[in-house]
Amino acid sequence: MRETRRWPTLPGVKILVLGNSNDTGSFVPEEAKRHTKLRDMLAAEFGEPVEVAVRNVWPNERMVDYVARAVEDLEPDLVYVNVTSYPFTYESTPLRVKRIFGKVGGERLGDAGLRMADSRKWSHNAVFRGVRRFAQATIGGDTHFMPERVAERYERLVRALLQREGMLVVVKGPRGKTKGVTARTRARAEVRRQVVHRRLEQLCQQLHLTYEGSARPLYEMAPAPKGTKVGDGMHSNATGHDLSANQQFEFLREAWRERLHGTGGRA
Repeated sequence: MRETRRWPTLPGVKILVLGNSNDTGSFVPEEAKRHTKLRDMLAAEFGEPVEVAVRNVWPNERMVDYVARAVEDLEPDLVYVNVTSYPFTYESTPLRVKRIFGKVGGERLGDAGLRMADSRKWSHNAVFRGVRRFAQATIGGDTHFMPERVAERYERLVRALLQREGMLVVVKGPRGKTKGVTARTRARAEVRRQVVHRRLEQLCQQLHLTYEGSARPLYEMAPAPKGTKVGDGMHSNATGHDLSANQQFEFLREAWRERLHGTGGRA
């Protein structure tokens, strides 16, 4: 059983998690999601009520304004910036088809492929997933965003969040959990991941913010155990949410502990 420390804290802690579709999708029941488990673990640890709100963040040109509105609405004590690799490392064959053959029917074909990938009827189908892996290995794909643009937008986001006095900002960089289908796709993904990881790590060092990153991809150092994904092979099942909640708990607990003792985690 985890030992509970009684630390001085606010009368209730509000946390805003900037995550992805794992947090806001309906792949598992709400009570099985990582932010719900995280809320309960932090409440037990602090001995105070904890509220955890989640937002699905996509690193487009509207991201900073979108998060700013969420902060105004929720007034969190802590913002957890969880930077995921998918938007700038995952190579989508439909996106490549749209780019190359856009004027000769590629737009329509690419959009159809994206809709199929988002459909549970297809994305949870083993044959479809096999065809997708084959296409990625042979045709290749394009990413949704370039890593330099993602790094720039997250840098702007972090600086904007720091304008709010008294709010703690902690950042988890992209750690590379997912292993690519071929050695070449893995190498390309790792080059892109390093661009974002290094820039955010350097930014957080300059601003004296708590940062969690990884010099090597996690699939090399600590591969995810089997049986942690739902049928699409990409989103977490209840077991995967358990593992992620434990990881987030350790990180956020230490970040808040440093804040309380004045040893780090700039406010």
